Amino acid sequence: MNKRKFFSTVGLSYFFMIVVTLGIEVVIDLIVAAVAPWVVYRYPSLIWVISFLPQYCVAMPVCILILRRLPAMKLHENRLEAGNWFRALCIALFLMEVGNLIGNLLCELISRVSPLELSSDLSDMMSTGSLGIVFLFTVVIGPIMEELVFRKVLIDRTIVFGDRTAILVSGLLFGLVHGNLYQFFYAFFLGCLFAYIYIRTGRIRNTISFHMVVNFLGGFVGTVLAKQLSTLQDSASASGNLPVMMSRLVGLFGLAGLELLTLALAIVGLVFFCISLRRTTLLSGEYEMSAKKTANVLFGNVGMILFLIVIGITFVFSMI
Repeated sequence: MNKRKFFSTVGLSYFFMIVVTLGIEVVIDLIVAAVAPWVVYRYPSLIWVISFLPQYCVAMPVCILILRRLPAMKLHENRLEAGNWFRALCIALFLMEVGNLIGNLLCELISRVSPLELSSDLSDMMSTGSLGIVFLFTVVIGPIMEELVFRKVLIDRTIVFGDRTAILVSGLLFGLVHGNLYQFFYAFFLGCLFAYIYIRTGRIRNTISFHMVVNFLGGFVGTVLAKQLSTLQDSASASGNLPVMMSRLVGLFGLAGLELLTLALAIVGLVFFCISLRRTTLLSGEYEMSAKKTANVLFGNVGMILFLIVIGITFVFSMI
Protein backbone atom coordinates (compact mmCIF):
# COMPACT_ATOMS: atom_id res chain seq x y z
CA MET A 1 0.00 0.00 0.00
CA ASN A 2 1.19 3.51 -0.85
CA LYS A 3 0.54 5.07 2.55
CA ARG A 4 1.27 8.64 1.51
CA LYS A 5 -1.14 8.37 -1.42
CA PHE A 6 -3.73 6.82 0.90
CA PHE A 7 -3.70 9.80 3.25
CA SER A 8 -3.56 12.21 0.33
CA THR A 9 -6.89 10.80 -0.79
CA VAL A 10 -8.22 11.23 2.74
CA GLY A 11 -7.06 14.86 2.79
CA LEU A 12 -8.53 15.56 -0.65
CA SER A 13 -11.91 14.15 0.37
CA TYR A 14 -12.21 16.60 3.27
CA PHE A 15 -10.66 19.41 1.24
CA PHE A 16 -13.38 19.06 -1.39
CA MET A 17 -16.01 18.80 1.33
CA ILE A 18 -14.98 22.22 2.68
CA VAL A 19 -14.56 23.81 -0.76
CA VAL A 20 -17.90 22.53 -2.07
CA THR A 21 -19.66 23.70 1.09
CA LEU A 22 -18.16 27.20 0.92
CA GLY A 23 -18.67 27.44 -2.84
CA ILE A 24 -22.38 26.60 -2.70
CA GLU A 25 -22.88 28.93 0.28
CA VAL A 26 -21.25 31.83 -1.60
CA VAL A 27 -23.36 31.22 -4.70
CA ILE A 28 -26.57 31.05 -2.67
CA ASP A 29 -25.62 34.19 -0.71
CA LEU A 30 -24.96 36.09 -3.94
CA ILE A 31 -28.27 34.98 -5.44
CA VAL A 32 -30.22 35.91 -2.31
CA ALA A 33 -28.45 39.29 -2.07
CA ALA A 34 -29.24 40.07 -5.71
CA VAL A 35 -32.81 38.81 -5.84
CA ALA A 36 -34.34 39.14 -2.37
CA PRO A 37 -31.96 40.39 0.34
CA TRP A 38 -34.88 40.95 2.70
CA VAL A 39 -35.82 37.27 2.79
CA VAL A 40 -33.13 36.32 5.35
CA TYR A 41 -34.35 38.95 7.81
CA ARG A 42 -37.96 37.90 7.38
CA TYR A 43 -37.17 34.18 7.56
CA PRO A 44 -34.16 33.67 9.89
CA SER A 45 -34.38 29.89 9.49
CA LEU A 46 -33.00 30.32 5.98
CA ILE A 47 -29.61 31.02 7.56
CA TRP A 48 -29.59 27.42 8.79
CA VAL A 49 -30.68 26.07 5.43
CA ILE A 50 -28.04 28.08 3.55
CA SER A 51 -25.30 27.17 6.04
CA PHE A 52 -25.90 23.45 6.54
CA LEU A 53 -27.97 22.02 3.68
CA PRO A 54 -25.13 22.31 1.12
CA GLN A 55 -22.76 20.65 3.58
CA TYR A 56 -24.99 17.75 4.59
CA CYS A 57 -26.72 17.10 1.26
CA VAL A 58 -23.94 17.80 -1.26
CA ALA A 59 -20.47 18.26 0.25
CA MET A 60 -20.51 15.32 2.69
CA PRO A 61 -21.79 12.86 0.03
CA VAL A 62 -18.93 14.06 -2.21
CA CYS A 63 -16.49 13.39 0.64
CA ILE A 64 -17.93 9.90 1.14
CA LEU A 65 -17.68 9.09 -2.59
CA ILE A 66 -13.98 10.01 -2.62
CA LEU A 67 -13.23 8.06 0.58
CA ARG A 68 -15.00 4.99 -0.77
CA ARG A 69 -12.25 4.70 -3.39
CA LEU A 70 -10.01 3.46 -0.58
CA PRO A 71 -10.19 -0.17 0.61
CA ALA A 72 -12.39 -0.72 3.67
CA MET A 73 -12.32 -3.27 6.46
CA LYS A 74 -15.46 -4.46 8.24
CA LEU A 75 -15.23 -4.07 12.00
CA HIS A 76 -16.31 -6.78 14.40
CA GLU A 77 -19.66 -5.90 15.97
CA ASN A 78 -20.17 -5.97 19.74
CA ARG A 79 -23.23 -5.08 21.74
CA LEU A 80 -23.06 -1.98 23.93
CA GLU A 81 -24.78 -2.64 27.25
CA ALA A 82 -26.99 0.05 28.81
CA GLY A 83 -24.60 0.55 31.73
CA ASN A 84 -21.63 1.04 29.41
CA TRP A 85 -23.71 3.40 27.25
CA PHE A 86 -24.39 5.59 30.31
CA ARG A 87 -20.72 5.53 31.33
CA ALA A 88 -19.66 6.58 27.84
CA LEU A 89 -22.24 9.40 27.82
CA CYS A 90 -20.89 10.74 31.13
CA ILE A 91 -17.34 10.59 29.76
CA ALA A 92 -18.51 12.43 26.63
CA LEU A 93 -20.03 15.22 28.74
CA PHE A 94 -16.83 15.42 30.82
CA LEU A 95 -14.68 15.73 27.69
CA MET A 96 -17.07 18.30 26.25
CA GLU A 97 -16.81 20.45 29.40
CA VAL A 98 -13.01 20.19 29.42
CA GLY A 99 -12.82 21.04 25.72
CA ASN A 100 -15.17 24.00 26.15
CA LEU A 101 -13.07 25.28 29.05
CA ILE A 102 -9.82 25.05 27.07
CA GLY A 103 -11.38 26.68 24.01
CA ASN A 104 -12.94 29.54 25.96
CA LEU A 105 -9.76 30.21 27.97
CA LEU A 106 -7.58 30.20 24.86
CA CYS A 107 -9.94 32.49 22.95
CA GLU A 108 -10.14 34.84 25.93
CA LEU A 109 -6.34 34.92 26.14
CA ILE A 110 -6.01 35.69 22.43
CA SER A 111 -8.62 38.46 22.71
CA ARG A 112 -6.72 40.05 25.61
CA VAL A 113 -3.27 40.04 24.01
CA SER A 114 -4.36 40.93 20.46
CA PRO A 115 -6.87 43.16 18.66
CA LEU A 116 -8.77 40.08 17.49
CA GLU A 117 -12.41 39.77 18.57
CA LEU A 118 -13.08 36.05 18.70
CA SER A 119 -16.70 34.97 18.69
CA SER A 120 -18.59 31.74 18.25
CA ASP A 121 -20.65 31.81 15.06
CA LEU A 122 -22.52 28.73 16.22
CA SER A 123 -23.65 30.44 19.42
CA ASP A 124 -24.98 33.34 17.36
CA MET A 125 -26.75 30.98 14.96
CA MET A 126 -28.35 28.96 17.75
CA SER A 127 -30.33 32.05 18.75
CA THR A 128 -31.82 32.41 15.26
CA GLY A 129 -34.26 30.27 13.34
CA SER A 130 -37.23 28.23 14.45
CA LEU A 131 -36.73 25.59 17.12
CA GLY A 132 -37.86 22.92 14.67
CA ILE A 133 -35.10 23.83 12.21
CA VAL A 134 -32.48 24.04 14.96
CA PHE A 135 -33.55 20.61 16.28
CA LEU A 136 -33.55 19.09 12.79
CA PHE A 137 -30.01 20.18 11.94
CA THR A 138 -28.31 19.90 15.35
CA VAL A 139 -29.97 16.81 16.82
CA VAL A 140 -30.99 14.73 13.79
CA ILE A 141 -29.26 15.45 10.47
CA GLY A 142 -25.95 16.72 11.87
CA PRO A 143 -25.12 13.74 14.11
CA ILE A 144 -26.13 11.20 11.45
CA MET A 145 -24.10 12.74 8.62
CA GLU A 146 -21.09 13.65 10.76
CA GLU A 147 -20.83 10.17 12.27
CA LEU A 148 -20.99 8.61 8.81
CA VAL A 149 -18.29 10.93 7.43
CA PHE A 150 -15.91 11.14 10.40
CA ARG A 151 -16.41 7.71 11.94
CA LYS A 152 -18.01 5.03 9.74
CA VAL A 153 -16.48 5.72 6.32
CA LEU A 154 -13.16 7.11 7.61
CA ILE A 155 -12.39 4.57 10.33
CA ASP A 156 -13.37 1.59 8.19
CA ARG A 157 -10.43 2.61 6.01
CA THR A 158 -7.84 3.97 8.47
CA ILE A 159 -8.24 1.10 10.97
CA VAL A 160 -5.57 -0.86 9.02
CA PHE A 161 -3.02 1.56 10.53
CA GLY A 162 -4.09 0.60 14.06
CA ASP A 163 -6.54 1.90 16.64
CA ARG A 164 -4.34 4.81 17.72
CA THR A 165 -3.96 6.27 14.22
CA ALA A 166 -7.63 5.74 13.32
CA ILE A 167 -8.79 7.44 16.54
CA LEU A 168 -6.44 10.41 16.26
CA VAL A 169 -7.17 10.99 12.56
CA SER A 170 -10.93 10.83 13.18
CA GLY A 171 -10.77 13.20 16.15
CA LEU A 172 -8.34 15.63 14.52
CA LEU A 173 -10.30 15.96 11.27
CA PHE A 174 -13.57 16.29 13.19
CA GLY A 175 -12.12 19.07 15.35
CA LEU A 176 -10.49 20.95 12.48
CA VAL A 177 -13.58 20.90 10.27
CA HIS A 178 -15.45 22.90 12.92
CA GLY A 179 -13.26 25.78 11.77
CA ASN A 180 -12.69 27.76 14.98
CA LEU A 181 -10.86 27.55 18.30
CA TYR A 182 -14.04 27.67 20.35
CA GLN A 183 -15.22 24.31 19.04
CA PHE A 184 -11.93 22.63 18.08
CA PHE A 185 -10.97 21.17 21.45
CA TYR A 186 -14.28 19.70 22.54
CA ALA A 187 -14.91 18.42 19.01
CA PHE A 188 -11.46 16.80 18.96
CA PHE A 189 -11.98 15.12 22.36
CA LEU A 190 -15.47 13.91 21.47
CA GLY A 191 -14.29 12.78 18.04
CA CYS A 192 -11.60 10.60 19.63
CA LEU A 193 -14.09 9.12 22.11
CA PHE A 194 -16.69 8.39 19.44
CA ALA A 195 -13.98 6.85 17.26
CA TYR A 196 -12.92 4.51 20.09
CA ILE A 197 -16.55 3.52 20.74
CA TYR A 198 -17.15 2.81 17.06
CA ILE A 199 -13.97 0.72 16.80
CA ARG A 200 -14.92 -1.34 19.85
CA THR A 201 -18.60 -1.85 18.95
CA GLY A 202 -18.52 -1.75 15.14
CA ARG A 203 -21.97 -0.13 15.18
CA ILE A 204 -22.28 3.43 13.96
CA ARG A 205 -25.74 3.78 15.54
CA ASN A 206 -24.03 3.84 18.94
CA THR A 207 -21.96 6.93 18.18
CA ILE A 208 -24.93 8.55 16.41
CA SER A 209 -26.97 8.14 19.59
CA PHE A 210 -24.20 9.70 21.73
CA HIS A 211 -23.79 12.55 19.26
CA MET A 212 -27.53 13.22 19.28
CA VAL A 213 -27.77 13.27 23.08
CA VAL A 214 -24.69 15.49 23.47
CA ASN A 215 -26.03 17.98 20.90
CA PHE A 216 -29.48 17.85 22.49
CA LEU A 217 -28.21 18.56 26.01
CA GLY A 218 -25.25 20.74 25.08
CA GLY A 219 -26.96 22.84 22.44
CA PHE A 220 -30.65 22.49 21.80
CA VAL A 221 -32.14 22.44 25.33
CA GLY A 222 -30.00 25.35 26.49
CA THR A 223 -30.96 27.29 23.37
CA VAL A 224 -34.67 26.71 23.98
CA LEU A 225 -34.45 27.90 27.59
CA ALA A 226 -32.21 30.87 26.78
CA LYS A 227 -34.45 31.89 23.88
CA GLN A 228 -37.54 31.76 26.07
CA LEU A 229 -35.81 33.78 28.78
CA SER A 230 -34.57 36.38 26.29
CA THR A 231 -38.03 36.75 24.76
CA LEU A 232 -39.58 37.29 28.18
CA GLN A 233 -36.94 39.83 29.16
CA ASP A 234 -37.58 41.79 25.97
CA SER A 235 -41.32 41.78 26.53
CA ALA A 236 -42.67 45.20 27.33
CA SER A 237 -45.48 43.66 29.34
CA ALA A 238 -43.17 41.64 31.59
CA SER A 239 -43.25 44.13 34.46
CA GLY A 240 -45.93 43.21 36.97
CA ASN A 241 -47.27 40.39 34.81
CA LEU A 242 -47.40 37.28 37.03
CA PRO A 243 -47.60 34.64 34.23
CA VAL A 244 -44.63 36.23 32.47
CA MET A 245 -42.66 36.43 35.72
CA MET A 246 -43.40 32.77 36.44
CA SER A 247 -42.30 31.78 32.94
CA ARG A 248 -39.12 33.75 33.47
CA LEU A 249 -38.44 31.88 36.70
CA VAL A 250 -39.07 28.58 34.92
CA GLY A 251 -36.50 29.59 32.29
CA LEU A 252 -33.95 30.60 34.93
CA PHE A 253 -34.40 27.43 36.98
CA GLY A 254 -34.38 25.39 33.79
CA LEU A 255 -31.02 26.81 32.71
CA ALA A 256 -29.60 26.40 36.21
CA GLY A 257 -30.90 22.84 36.40
CA LEU A 258 -29.41 21.99 33.00
CA GLU A 259 -26.02 23.36 34.05
CA LEU A 260 -26.09 21.43 37.33
CA LEU A 261 -27.17 18.21 35.60
CA THR A 262 -24.45 18.53 32.97
CA LEU A 263 -21.83 19.34 35.63
CA ALA A 264 -22.91 16.40 37.81
CA LEU A 265 -22.78 13.97 34.88
CA ALA A 266 -19.41 15.42 33.84
CA ILE A 267 -17.99 14.83 37.33
CA VAL A 268 -19.24 11.26 37.20
CA GLY A 269 -17.69 11.08 33.73
CA LEU A 270 -14.33 12.15 35.15
CA VAL A 271 -14.42 9.16 37.52
CA PHE A 272 -15.41 6.79 34.72
CA PHE A 273 -12.72 8.30 32.47
CA CYS A 274 -9.95 7.68 35.01
CA ILE A 275 -11.13 4.10 35.53
CA SER A 276 -11.46 3.46 31.79
CA LEU A 277 -7.94 4.72 31.04
CA ARG A 278 -6.46 1.80 32.98
CA ARG A 279 -8.60 -0.69 31.08
CA THR A 280 -8.22 0.79 27.59
CA THR A 281 -6.25 -1.23 25.06
CA LEU A 282 -5.35 -0.03 21.58
CA LEU A 283 -4.75 -2.74 19.00
CA SER A 284 -2.16 -2.60 16.26
CA GLY A 285 -3.06 -2.64 12.59
CA GLU A 286 -1.66 -4.36 9.53
CA TYR A 287 0.16 -1.19 8.48
CA GLU A 288 1.05 0.13 11.96
CA MET A 289 3.72 2.87 11.94
CA SER A 290 5.73 4.72 14.56
CA ALA A 291 4.39 8.08 15.72
CA LYS A 292 7.03 10.00 13.75
CA LYS A 293 6.44 8.00 10.57
CA THR A 294 2.68 8.38 10.95
CA ALA A 295 2.98 12.17 11.25
CA ASN A 296 5.23 12.35 8.18
CA VAL A 297 2.92 10.18 6.08
CA LEU A 298 -0.29 11.78 7.37
CA PHE A 299 0.69 15.41 6.75
CA GLY A 300 3.38 15.06 4.08
CA ASN A 301 1.10 14.76 1.06
CA VAL A 302 -0.73 17.05 -1.35
CA GLY A 303 -4.26 16.24 -0.25
CA MET A 304 -3.71 16.83 3.45
CA ILE A 305 -1.70 20.01 2.81
CA LEU A 306 -4.55 21.45 0.72
CA PHE A 307 -6.99 20.53 3.48
CA LEU A 308 -4.87 22.19 6.16
CA ILE A 309 -4.52 25.35 4.05
CA VAL A 310 -8.27 25.78 3.58
CA ILE A 311 -8.89 24.94 7.25
CA GLY A 312 -6.25 27.48 8.28
CA ILE A 313 -8.09 30.12 6.23
CA THR A 314 -11.39 29.31 7.97
CA PHE A 315 -9.71 29.57 11.38
CA VAL A 316 -8.25 32.98 10.45
CA PHE A 317 -11.61 34.27 9.20
CA SER A 318 -13.26 33.11 12.43
CA MET A 319 -10.91 35.48 14.31
CA ILE A 320 -11.41 38.64 12.24
